[in-house]
Amino acid sequence: EATGTEGIPVPLEGRLYHKLGTLNDTTVYHAISEMGSGGPGAMQQAVDKAIRALNPGAVIAVGIAFGVSEEDQDIGDILLSTQIQLYDLQRAGTEIVLRGDKPHATPRLINHFNAFNQIRWRGAKVRPGLILSGEKLIDDKDYRDQLVKLQVEAIGGEMEGAGLYVASADHKVDWIVIKAICDWADGNKKVNKKQRQRKAAKNAAELVVESLKYAALKRL
Repeated sequence: EATGTEGIPVPLEGRLYHKLGTLNDTTVYHAISEMGSGGPGAMQQAVDKAIRALNPGAVIAVGIAFGVSEEDQDIGDILLSTQIQLYDLQRAGTEIVLRGDKPHATPRLINHFNAFNQIRWRGAKVRPGLILSGEKLIDDKDYRDQLVKLQVEAIGGEMEGAGLYVASADHKVDWIVIKAICDWADGNKKVNKKQRQRKAAKNAAELVVESLKYAALKRL
């Protein structure tokens, strides 16, 4: 819609991509992955194959996430990853210690979206910060709070960022996670699930589209 053209299906190397068009001299492709990072068809494999097939200048994971504070955050708030914390690798003893990587997203992408948010964006609130990423579909407040205590600056969590980071780093391609809050991982994921997920996905996608209209995101 934003590019004025319908997505064009592009089958490459056993996977189907869609060329969405060009915004501000930036050609945009859409690729999908299965849930999570490590399984067949999940994010790490999906991004690896997409990079090999399309040779992109950047990969942006757009979608839905959980928030960590109903008091300070709202459904639909957009989480912008300055870092991600991989939480699956832990040392379990008398206390749990996170051992996973804590990589920074690509600085030029953080700058692009932060600058757009501060200068022009008038949509849902954007919250830059550290996002938890792991394979578990978290829907338990005690477990969520335990993770947040281990990484107190966390603004939310999701399941695909780890795979995005690993595949993008391997190919030396810029990356960032942009996902909006659809629930609180507190045991109530099913409450207004479709409505909340639709709102969150729409907000995250709109931020990306409007930022590309505002300023080109060209390959360096």
